[in-house]
Amino acid sequence: MIYSEATTRLEVALLSDRGQTRALNEDCGLALSLPSGGLFAVADGMGGHNAGDVASTMAVSGLQETYLQLNGPTPQRLVRSLEQVNTRLHQEAHKPERRGMGTTLTAVVVDDGAAIIANIGDSRAYLLRGGKLTHLTRDHSWVAEQQRLGLLTEQEARVHRWRNVISNALGSAALLRLDLTGLRLEAGDQLLLCSDGLSGVLEDDRICELMKLAPSAQGAVVTLVAEANRLGGPDNITALLVKVQAVGRLPAYPLPQLIGDGPQPSVKLLAPLRRRPWDRLFRF
Repeated sequence: MIYSEATTRLEVALLSDRGQTRALNEDCGLALSLPSGGLFAVADGMGGHNAGDVASTMAVSGLQETYLQLNGPTPQRLVRSLEQVNTRLHQEAHKPERRGMGTTLTAVVVDDGAAIIANIGDSRAYLLRGGKLTHLTRDHSWVAEQQRLGLLTEQEARVHRWRNVISNALGSAALLRLDLTGLRLEAGDQLLLCSDGLSGVLEDDRICELMKLAPSAQGAVVTLVAEANRLGGPDNITALLVKVQAVGRLPAYPLPQLIGDGPQPSVKLLAPLRRRPWDRLFRF
């Protein structure tokens, strides 16, 4: 699928698969064309009695609905949208049949020459640029925290019995915590969003290799999902690839930067975005 808005041109493909062992697919993805680029997301739901499926679907549909209703600079708009979605999910999770419901969510807004990335949980966003694959998000999980503390290696984390325990989820608490960052885009960039059914099975080097070999965005997601299934497909698998063919100008707002050692309260992330232009002139 080609998205061409203004001077930004994107090639996009999304594929979600149940995997080899799960009865249901509790992942959900979003690829929405916007005037300045697009809104993209991957969510991986959790909770018994089909609550995981409900959570990821609510998150993705709610993100699309609220983001389109809101205005303002993209970083602020995205955070405010996720706050509303978090509130809806948290309220739904109070129902007895939805107990334990929540979802990861990684969202990327391509806004002309920039990408704004928000992350809750352990679904990931990667950047392939110049033949090198880098992480745009950091996992909110128990094993990731142990890695950051130097207590586990990456290989140990991959096989640890608590590797699927996440430390932050959309809808799990009234106060939303998330990571927010921005990226200046270049023509030729590839942005991959995926659930841990992909990143937990394929190592980064293999993901990078398959992305570079694929002739198209659609070919890449098909190959990535097939490889995860070939290696056992122990979880639902979702891959969303955005290939940046041309970019517009960089937006006027400053790009957010990752702060702290983990997810931050949304109110803390919104504070600098709400400053008025004249605030810098009057400091007391």
